[in-house]
Amino acid sequence: MCGSGAKNCEYSEGLNGMPPTKRAGRSSNGNMNRTVADFRFALRGLLRAPGFTLVVILTLALGIGANTAMFGVAESVLWRPMPYANPERLVQVWETNPLKRWTDAPVAPANFADWQKLNSVFNELAAYNAADMKGAAGFDVFLSGTGEPQRLKAITATGNLFRVLGVKPLLGRTFRDEETFQGKSAVAILSWELWQSAFAGDPGIVGRTISINARNREVVGVMPREFYFPSRGVQLWLPLGFTPSTFVEMRRAHNLRVVARLKPGVGITQAQAEMTMIAGRLEHEYPDTNTKMGVGLGGFQEWFTGDARAGLLMLLGAVGFLLLIVCSNVANLQLGRAGARRREIEIRKALGATRLQIVQQLGAESAVLGLMGGAIGLMLAFGAKRVLLAFAPELPGAVPMQMDAWVLTFALGISLAAALVFGIAPAYAAAKVGALNERSRTGTGQNRTMRSVLVACEVALSVMLVSGAGLLVKSLIRLEQVSPGFQADHGLTFAVSLPDARYPKDEQVVQTLQEIERRLRESPQVEAVGSTSVLALGGQWWTGDATVEGRAVDDYERELRHKSVTPDYFRAMGTPLVSGRFLTEQDGRVNTPEVTLVNETLAKMYFRDADPIGKRIRFGRPTDKDPWVTVVGVVADEKQDGLAAPVQPEVYSPLARNATSDMTFVVRSYGPPEALIGHARQVVHGVDKDLVLTNVTTLNDIVYGSVKNERFRTTLLAGFAGVALLLAAVGIYGVLAYLVTLRTREIGIRMALGARAGQLLTMMFRQGMAPVLFGLAIGLLGGLVVTNLIRTLLFGVEANDPAIYFATTGTLAVVAMFACWIPALRATRVDPMSALRDE
Repeated sequence: MCGSGAKNCEYSEGLNGMPPTKRAGRSSNGNMNRTVADFRFALRGLLRAPGFTLVVILTLALGIGANTAMFGVAESVLWRPMPYANPERLVQVWETNPLKRWTDAPVAPANFADWQKLNSVFNELAAYNAADMKGAAGFDVFLSGTGEPQRLKAITATGNLFRVLGVKPLLGRTFRDEETFQGKSAVAILSWELWQSAFAGDPGIVGRTISINARNREVVGVMPREFYFPSRGVQLWLPLGFTPSTFVEMRRAHNLRVVARLKPGVGITQAQAEMTMIAGRLEHEYPDTNTKMGVGLGGFQEWFTGDARAGLLMLLGAVGFLLLIVCSNVANLQLGRAGARRREIEIRKALGATRLQIVQQLGAESAVLGLMGGAIGLMLAFGAKRVLLAFAPELPGAVPMQMDAWVLTFALGISLAAALVFGIAPAYAAAKVGALNERSRTGTGQNRTMRSVLVACEVALSVMLVSGAGLLVKSLIRLEQVSPGFQADHGLTFAVSLPDARYPKDEQVVQTLQEIERRLRESPQVEAVGSTSVLALGGQWWTGDATVEGRAVDDYERELRHKSVTPDYFRAMGTPLVSGRFLTEQDGRVNTPEVTLVNETLAKMYFRDADPIGKRIRFGRPTDKDPWVTVVGVVADEKQDGLAAPVQPEVYSPLARNATSDMTFVVRSYGPPEALIGHARQVVHGVDKDLVLTNVTTLNDIVYGSVKNERFRTTLLAGFAGVALLLAAVGIYGVLAYLVTLRTREIGIRMALGARAGQLLTMMFRQGMAPVLFGLAIGLLGGLVVTNLIRTLLFGVEANDPAIYFATTGTLAVVAMFACWIPALRATRVDPMSALRDE
């Protein structure tokens, strides 16, 4: 502090610890001192109002934490570069075919081989095989030889996959080109996580032999910790193991996903044009298999995040709206505090403080609040993201919150942005405060107007947020009301995979699966047991052409789904029989006519509303030599790709005619299905002690899990909407309470002149609800625009559903009325004499 005789003193301490006023001779060092002094005074002032400070910081922390957590999830999934060399040069390549209704189908091996030879736009193309149609999930394999067999997730790939991705192993090497094929494919590459968990990070793992599905494989490499492909759940990479002729001859089985690296200077548009030309050439050369077969390309990261993109962006926008509501609320609190500090600001102006200095001081307070709220919000974000990822469906590339530059920059940015947003109104109001000898109430009137505007903004934003949440809730309710095509109660399911090395023949596979079913039926708690190659709601197994007997040569169906089932599968599922009969044990035996069941959709589409019972169908084209199969029954449609997806034509063949070693069992119980888990495990181990039960769950959980994406985003948005309603109610209450305080003298006079309580109540309600009604009108208009952006996320609901908007406005109006009630009621109880005496 400068002495009284100092000539060059820049600042002097202000009144009552307030920041000093500026003197002549400002320097850059003086600017810094001034800024530091502003922040010191702001901190002291906030500490003198701990209740106000705590409420504001926690409110900001809620908004900033929610935004940071959602940004962390979206950034790791949508925008964080994937762990490959120049990932922006990687593209996903797929096949299309309007005749088969294919928009992004896997690729036939021979077509892939021709793409490799004929293209000039890619450095290389690599192929891989995964468990789902998107190509993101690994399939189950079992690591044995280390105690209980351990289930792993693996994919198979061509030998050049890691070269196309541009990644090097942490240990050992990646695949060689010749290891793509049978004879040299007995090798494996481990993920870093598997290396650590199953092999304790053994540095000598390379060259070691491990047993995968009862086959020995040599570990040739371990990938780096940050590497994943195609998703983080994959733990093991194996070669495709095809015969060399497969890549030359197989054009009818489409089972490969393809990733390619663009050559330098080549864009997706140019690559798309050339690949379309190549597809046309292949269609001309192979009309039997490639008619209308096209090619599609897309950025590799966009391909895998496409399903999650719309939902994540919607939630990110929702938390942005929530932060704006938080800022409006904090601004209202700041305006209330500014009214209480009016006398202080008048004194500071009287002592020579300029409007700019006062605005700077209030800006420093807002910055301190924003940064403190941001710091707590960042801590909340770490916990919130862990919760989000724990309850969220699997998100490709999602990782736990990391203290990286992107997250820190975002948290700091929105903290300062929030401080700017909620600090503008109080700073403007303070700048308009008159000098100490000015007795006008202009500033008070401006504060009241600003607070009303802020309430209107809160209500408008809340309408848009609550409308979106209402639409998603109604959509989820409609979706959950859709019948899955089976009775989910009392159903237990589990999967069993028979290793090809121990069960090389179809007869062995069928006998083992039948024996498991027979032993399961021995329990008195079991009503029925069946098994299937693909459970309902589990997607598709394989598809092909179909010919109905008696049609013209060129009149055949180009997309038919196939399932293998055991006779009691439909009884175990509780799937109704529409006509005909179910399968029996005799249907799969040698020297018996081939029969099949079909779903209702196939019966309507393929037989064109004629009775299909007794009709024959061939699983191929009219010129193919496949045997004729007789339709003996029609069953109700089972949902295949989700409750919202339309059912596709499907046939169910006896397992004995089309054996597969990977089957899902369904056990229908008389009591709680969970009680049969121990019995099922005992039965399977009794048949083969090395078999492992996987995906053990109930049919109810299958149905529940089929809408997990919709439920997750609906729950989150509904939570944000609830917080928005609460904040809007607090804001409305605060404005009306402030209004009652300002008008205490007026209310006292009115009551002294004979005004009745009902008249005062009506007056206060009218003034309190005016900004609410204005906000409702603006919110309805904005909601019509905003909710149209989530149209693709809705099921059975229109984006402009009037019932939702009516319920939203009604809910907010009721909330606003309750928020107005207490201050308005307090106004009717003002003592006229006390009010006049206080004035």
